[in-house]
Amino acid sequence: MARHLIIGDGTTFGVTNGLVDDGAISVQKMTESGPTELALGDSFADAPQIRIVGGGKDGKNIVTPWIYGRDVINWGGNSYTAPTAHQQTATYTGTSTAAGSIDIKFVRTDGPTPEFFKFSTAIASGVANTAADVLVQTAYAAANLPDWLALTCTAPGNSNVFTGVVRGGVAQSGNTWEYGPVTFEVVVTGMPAGLTAAVSGFGAANTADANPGYGEGFAIRAFEESLQGTSHGFYMRGHLPKQPSLESVTGTNYDMYNITATKDGSSNSQIHGVDNLIEINIAAVAGDADSLVVENKLNAYFTGHFPAVIL
Repeated sequence: MARHLIIGDGTTFGVTNGLVDDGAISVQKMTESGPTELALGDSFADAPQIRIVGGGKDGKNIVTPWIYGRDVINWGGNSYTAPTAHQQTATYTGTSTAAGSIDIKFVRTDGPTPEFFKFSTAIASGVANTAADVLVQTAYAAANLPDWLALTCTAPGNSNVFTGVVRGGVAQSGNTWEYGPVTFEVVVTGMPAGLTAAVSGFGAANTADANPGYGEGFAIRAFEESLQGTSHGFYMRGHLPKQPSLESVTGTNYDMYNITATKDGSSNSQIHGVDNLIEINIAAVAGDADSLVVENKLNAYFTGHFPAVIL
């Protein structure tokens, strides 16, 4: 599958010196006199071939291959959805009747192999459950946490809510977490006499389930970097050490559109498998008026072939 990504920053479409303005998104059709902008209401008959063009920061346009409208097999999209971090809660009952410690272990479950982290909180005799959670919160914040756990936990009354990091979060090392949201299990391995603990279960009973969301800026940045070989020929990094400028902005939220077409130029493909597909992804600033212009043009173009995409 040939994958392509065009990213806009909300700039209104325009052309300067023959190039689409930096940050703008253009939907072009092929005419007898060459490429020109797709007009609102153009159909397959008016524009048999189209492509998506993004104004690039390096003084060049970023273009997708030409595709025939009749060979498109999918037109869809998803609105920006914020990522959700995994959370589990340890709830305490009772009052300690002797000095001891609350020992809590975390088992990371989303990687190829489990990862473990454990910390302990000293508890004196006579500590109520409503005070134990604050002591645990303090000990957690002082621990040498792994990068996949949030820097703090909460203590809402008689419990602690533990949270994983999501892409773009600040890790214990000071680095930015660049991967999907982690999942983990919390196990309370030790409690002082008189105190007990219960942990929210894994799966549906989690306090919150991890979800990568859709169109989050750090995820779009990672997607863009993975495709710079396709868009810029940035494959041999030892030979081409200067990375092309990145169009994505990590602090921006994007609505995502997708066009998938067959690659061999026929509506009844003779090539089977993913290698026959051209996938065009468009990341447009969520809720932006200029993003709506692109959406309206493509909805009109695909009228009668695919349901309208309203983001």
